Amino acid sequence: MYLVIRCPRCGELVLANTIYKTRSCQNCKFRIEIRFIKPLARAETPADAVEVMKKLKAEQAGDKSWKPNFYRLR
Repeated sequence: MYLVIRCPRCGELVLANTIYKTRSCQNCKFRIEIRFIKPLARAETPADAVEVMKKLKAEQAGDKSWKPNFYRLR
């Protein structure tokens, strides 16, 4: 399972695989312990998680025209 989480230090969206205990933020290099962070979204595949991240970034930027490339969103 894949999680979309927000870095507690810089606020950047991060894609994390649940088989690992930690994940580094690509922006600030902060080591995030996944079990202590509330996920913004969950996805079965990395492609689905990337689509969710795109949606969240579009909403954050104020773009309402985003449409998913897949039919199911969990």
